[in-house]
Amino acid sequence: MIEDKWIGKPSPKSMHKGTGWFAKLDKAYVYNGKYAAMTREIDTEWGKIIHCAVRNVEGTEISWKDKQWIKDSLFGKDRMAIEVFPTDDRLVDAANMYHLWVFPKGFELPFGIHDDDVSERGKKWI
Repeated sequence: MIEDKWIGKPSPKSMHKGTGWFAKLDKAYVYNGKYAAMTREIDTEWGKIIHCAVRNVEGTEISWKDKQWIKDSLFGKDRMAIEVFPTDDRLVDAANMYHLWVFPKGFELPFGIHDDDVSERGKKWI
């Protein structure tokens, strides 16, 4: 029977594999043989950010809806996360892997499109 939950696996850090940011990934998970996710915590001026590298087993695109579900199921519906599209000189595109940056609970970006976002509060649209 396949379980419907994320299962912990050995991480690159625990197995002393890889270099750079990949070697720092200290947690790894799989979900029903469909998704793999690895994480590391980074201390920033905004608090501890979780870097989550995720991919599916087919190595194909992951929809926005599925990335939202991955974020919610691993870190909670009450956490904000972003995906970054870097400048070309910082682009890493070797494994068809997606990178989510998960903020601490309660963190708000200074911009957004929802009426309750910091940048939109109290504005009246014509």
